[in-house]
Amino acid sequence: MRSAEYMTSLLVQSCSATKEQVDTPVPALDLYDGYFFRIIKKALRTGRFQSGIDIMIISAEHGVVEPDQEIGYYDRRMDTERADELNDQVVSAIASKVTTNGYDKVWINLGKDYLPAIDGVESAVDVPVDYIEGTGIGMKGKRLKHLVSSGRSIPVHGD
Repeated sequence: MRSAEYMTSLLVQSCSATKEQVDTPVPALDLYDGYFFRIIKKALRTGRFQSGIDIMIISAEHGVVEPDQEIGYYDRRMDTERADELNDQVVSAIASKVTTNGYDKVWINLGKDYLPAIDGVESAVDVPVDYIEGTGIGMKGKRLKHLVSSGRSIPVHGD
């Protein structure tokens, strides 16, 4: 295991219903404009995004999407049926990316409708899987910001 400052992580982030209105495909990170993506993009824009963290997006429309993958506007909400359909693809993609890149940890930031898409991921990877959790979107956002802009472990309580 590498020392803390050299740890690498994969952040699995759900897409967002809020999107930029685009006429042609753009990088996924530019398309999504929801609360969590604003936190991620601000950290990137201000040079505070923690090195060693890669992002994988789970899209209701496209399945697994890389941040720089160009996609067009769409309007499809994730539901349990769609998440179940995507499960094999998503778990396989996460496991492959972890193996290829040698991550030390996987962070999951998904809403409840997305969780069936990652069912079984803990047994598919040989690194710890942690969930960004909170009693509301604000708490989850605070924990995401702490992760992407500092790299320290997320405080469990007291925040």
